[in-house]
Amino acid sequence: MSCNISAIVYPALRKRTSQSTTIEICSNRCCLRSDINARRSTAPVFVQDIEQNPSANYGDIKIISLTYKSVCGTTVRGVSARGRSRRSCQPHHRLGAPSPAGSRTCAMAVGQDAGAARPAEEIPHDHLYKVTGLSSTNLQKLAQEHAAPEPEAADFEEAIAATGYGKFNLCLMLCSLPAFFSAVSVTSSTSYIFSRAQCDMNLSLLDMGTVTAMTYGGMISSAMVWGFLSDTLGRRQIMVWGFFCSGLVELTAAMSQNFATLLVMRFASGFLFNGPFAVLISYIAELHRTELRARVILLSSLFYTLASTTLPLLAWALLDDQYTITIYPGYFVLHSWNIFLLTTGLVPLLTGIVFLCLPESPKFHMSRGRNDEAMATFRKIYSLNTGKPAEEFPIKKLVEEKQERQRGGVAALRGGGAQLAPLFRAPYGKWLLLMCVLHAGSMFGSNTVRLWYPHLAAMLGSDDADSLCSAIAPSAPPPPDGGAAPPCLPVHTDMHTYLQSAAVGAGSVLTYGIGGVLINRCGKKLVTGFCGIASGVLLAALPSLGTSSVSVVTVVTAALALTALSAASMSSIAVDLFPTALRLFNFRVMAMATFLMCGRLGTITGAVAFPALIEYGCIPPFITIAAVLGVCGCACYLLPNTTLKKLE
Repeated sequence: MSCNISAIVYPALRKRTSQSTTIEICSNRCCLRSDINARRSTAPVFVQDIEQNPSANYGDIKIISLTYKSVCGTTVRGVSARGRSRRSCQPHHRLGAPSPAGSRTCAMAVGQDAGAARPAEEIPHDHLYKVTGLSSTNLQKLAQEHAAPEPEAADFEEAIAATGYGKFNLCLMLCSLPAFFSAVSVTSSTSYIFSRAQCDMNLSLLDMGTVTAMTYGGMISSAMVWGFLSDTLGRRQIMVWGFFCSGLVELTAAMSQNFATLLVMRFASGFLFNGPFAVLISYIAELHRTELRARVILLSSLFYTLASTTLPLLAWALLDDQYTITIYPGYFVLHSWNIFLLTTGLVPLLTGIVFLCLPESPKFHMSRGRNDEAMATFRKIYSLNTGKPAEEFPIKKLVEEKQERQRGGVAALRGGGAQLAPLFRAPYGKWLLLMCVLHAGSMFGSNTVRLWYPHLAAMLGSDDADSLCSAIAPSAPPPPDGGAAPPCLPVHTDMHTYLQSAAVGAGSVLTYGIGGVLINRCGKKLVTGFCGIASGVLLAALPSLGTSSVSVVTVVTAALALTALSAASMSSIAVDLFPTALRLFNFRVMAMATFLMCGRLGTITGAVAFPALIEYGCIPPFITIAAVLGVCGCACYLLPNTTLKKLE
């Protein structure tokens, strides 16, 4: 037999002649009822609410003070208040009648506009015994047996899984779509303007490679800066301000009138863009449960592929015809390639505005000891995904992941060096070193081919190109000493040139679809290694394909699709290997920033080395790229298996 004590207080109705207050003290066997001039009543107010805010007004009831006495296995709280009270105790239900739900406490309340104050009366033990048939000791034991248990604290993985999958996740992926288009436009837009801008700025192949490399140089120089700022500002602010400011610099670069200005602006654009894009990968991963995390990262890479398909189509629309807009003759003239860069520069600007609608990562809040803010975010996501009220979120308490508070100001700046030290120590140091080397090699191969292919496709489609190697060779020999330089002849481009580039980007869609199915079955490192080796074999065969545009496009498409899938799987492994926070610092973001920095270092090396290797012939650049990809693919099997691993 249980003793479920419940107290219900009905607020008094303010009247001139009478007021009503009813108190019930119930067990499973009976109810004790106390009436104070009871004539009318309103909706009940449970004593548990009064306990939480004893100074609040409930109708005409004013709680003044509380006294305690153990009765019926719980606490009876006598209430002192202004006014008169008359308390009687009589059976209200027969033995065995059910009692109303409520708190396991008893209370007494009186109207505040009555007469003088008097202390509350207490219920004697023997009176409860006569009514219930149980002593207060037995009632107390029964009440303790059925006391509500303390809710268990849930970790991040349990909480994010409880939010489900729905509207919020779809909105998150839609908001990230322009971010990935921004990544393509910031890094690849100059590849499409070289055929038009080389005569306006007198660009050589080495100059083109330098412009491309400067973007990645800016990214490398800011890697640690953004990693440190994300530790104090959080993911959301980094993405908002990083994308927005990068867009402003992109618009400035679009109006460049000389090579030096374009070079500086591309460096600044890369500097600003690196931070938000590195944080974006962790942000997307942290807002999905373990089973979906690898697939979502793979889907985000698919967005990158879609952007790679859209950009050449935009270039076709804006660069197919040469036109100029003269603002200040001889000094400020906008060509078709300037308009193209202006259009692409608007995307990161709008991306920063879009991310204002997204919340801060709850994983970041928990790693900083802000569980209340994390819980609010979880409830909001749950409500959006399920359509249910946020109060119905099943998780009521979160584990404390951090005992100490985040340091700020000068103390945080002094601790900047401490953030780097754990990255290179056991147990994470060896994995970070291996991941950085593998990613650098992967980007050396894939980004070099991707960034140079639009210009190669334009040269391959020209009338005087009789082979792939002759298309890559310089169009004219250097002038003799004292001789006049030959006139600059821009490379002819048409619809087929840009469609080839679009086909190369679209070809990765099928590969990502297959990879999404296989990645959890075969393992991430198996997919990463196989794709690296296969892409190296394909690129090694590229110089022997002749001038057939169909064969060249097919091989390049397959190779880039495989390297993109390998890079996506490698990024997923990196997210799994490193914890969110370690020693008060945002460890995962710092690791991802270092990881991406090394990949961009490989891109810089490839962008500059490709035109330099061409001086030795057509075969050396492709053989070098193939060898690097093959070695990195084999080394991927040294990585640990992180499939379905929970985030730390």
